[in-house]
Amino acid sequence: RNVNSVQHSYDYIIAGGGLSGLVVANRLTEDAKTTVLVVEYGDFDDTWNTAMPYYANFLPAPSVALEPLCVPQANLGNREFPVRTGATVGGGSTVNGMAVVRGEVDDYNLWAELGNDGWGWEDLLPYFEKSSMLNAPEPSIQQKYNYTFSQEGFGHGPFQASFPSWQWPDAYTITSAITKDLNLPFRKEGGTAGHNTGIVWKPLGIDGKNMTRCSARKAYYDPASQRPNLDILVTSFVSKVNFNHTDELTTVTGVEIVDRENSSAKVNITAAKEVILAAGAIHTPQILQLSGIGPASLLQSLEVPVIQDLPGVGANLQDRPRNTWKFTFKTPDPISFPLLLSNTSSPTFQSYLSEYMTNRTGPLTTAHGNNLLTVSLSNLTSSPESISSTLYSQNSDDFAPPFYFSTLSDPSDPASSSPLLEGLRVQTFLTNRLIASSVSGLFEISYGSGDSRMGLTNLKSLSRGTVHINSTDPHPGNSPPLVDYNSFSHPFDITLAVLGFKMARKILATPTLTKKLQPVELVPGLAGVQTDKEIEKALRELVLEPSSANQCGTAAMLPQGLGGVVDNELKVYGVNRLRIVDASVLPVGPAGHLQATMYAVAEKAADIIK
Repeated sequence: RNVNSVQHSYDYIIAGGGLSGLVVANRLTEDAKTTVLVVEYGDFDDTWNTAMPYYANFLPAPSVALEPLCVPQANLGNREFPVRTGATVGGGSTVNGMAVVRGEVDDYNLWAELGNDGWGWEDLLPYFEKSSMLNAPEPSIQQKYNYTFSQEGFGHGPFQASFPSWQWPDAYTITSAITKDLNLPFRKEGGTAGHNTGIVWKPLGIDGKNMTRCSARKAYYDPASQRPNLDILVTSFVSKVNFNHTDELTTVTGVEIVDRENSSAKVNITAAKEVILAAGAIHTPQILQLSGIGPASLLQSLEVPVIQDLPGVGANLQDRPRNTWKFTFKTPDPISFPLLLSNTSSPTFQSYLSEYMTNRTGPLTTAHGNNLLTVSLSNLTSSPESISSTLYSQNSDDFAPPFYFSTLSDPSDPASSSPLLEGLRVQTFLTNRLIASSVSGLFEISYGSGDSRMGLTNLKSLSRGTVHINSTDPHPGNSPPLVDYNSFSHPFDITLAVLGFKMARKILATPTLTKKLQPVELVPGLAGVQTDKEIEKALRELVLEPSSANQCGTAAMLPQGLGGVVDNELKVYGVNRLRIVDASVLPVGPAGHLQATMYAVAEKAADIIK
């Protein structure tokens, strides 16, 4: 379809054909009388680049993702980093690392504490179950690799989580080092039931029968694609939302849609019931701001007519900072990941490719590894009380994005009120309580990918950033919004990164690993990087990045007085018939990977909308 071939009116128009948009589209069109149009910037991708699990190591690629640079990060040596978002049908679920890792019980209960009735763990659990199923491995595979897991929190939903039919030997060596030498627990039930601390087997979003990626497109769109009441328009985007605006009432009437390749090809489509924004935490704020919904000062600076002054649009940006350190093993497994990655035309790789294509077995059924170690503050330091005490003594205003202060009711009076600052204070206070908990996961170490790599990731961050337009050009690819992660602006975040890095070094130094694999750190290296100050400097300058493509929070589900953009029914404040269903509504990011959470959020949203 092209922009001129769609109908003039639909009941619902969904801006964004990613994970959440496709879930909602599927559920709404279960009613044959309900018509839905999905508008997606990207296109369908039917290549092995996204289907084969192993090829996730090459993603995201320009053909299926957008990667503009963020603004220079003052706390990371003024470096710029890619802002990765999916740009294909299925969105992030088509290009991510496929991890199925939920947050913890208290992460979701915190959402409810922030004023969102109906969004705690027990409220979301039925939607975790409705959205997903966990495929148990074949008994021989389960026994061979000693997989352990629990079906708790899974049902018989469209999204499939599975374990690959292959594991690298180094995973077991590293697990042994952690459990025996460091005495950290192995959580046999896995990390999908709301409790994550310890080592778990991490399932992936893979179809259990054919061992291909199970994206939202495969799970939710393809089964519904032949419904006559569901249309999808690809390589196009929603440039703005249209309104009937009076002094008393603002009601959405539809959207303007533009062809990605031809900006002069545009059309206005009417939404008889609602417009649903599902463009993600980067592009949903862009659409809102271009439509006149956002911080009045920002909109006025670009001569965008202000429809609704909501300073929280584009504020509260969160992500999971990661560490890209490098090391090597002197005695790696002979079928190592680097060998495969750099020699895809070699006989070794070709034999594994043949095995995968014929039997759906072997090394190409997995990607980034299936082992996660999640640790609490008490696992990372012998003085957790001291860190907690420092956190409670700090003033969150001191670390807020500069933009927040422009929203003061009286900019000349620092003591005047600001919804964004009020929201940050409450979020920080509640998050501090989780940080202090001995059972709350703060830092993630992933391993088992068959090479000398460990993924190091902060799971809880107190820094907040912004997403703001700097142009009235709506094209997401040509004129993306300015993204400032404001990463590591809060001192706790760098403290956590240092503690997590020291834990990873501790694992490499265990007797088990030094004997069997003989690890050698390459970047930043041991020389001159020993004290906490030396480590912090090296991390900031060399290996820390602000994002693991888990952006969220930029149109937060919070009371309006705390900087919220949507209420607990995901309705935009002050506007009729406009909702948001994507990661931008998450008030505080969960300590997990967003994929599993967003399937549950989207399923719950669909029930609310119905």
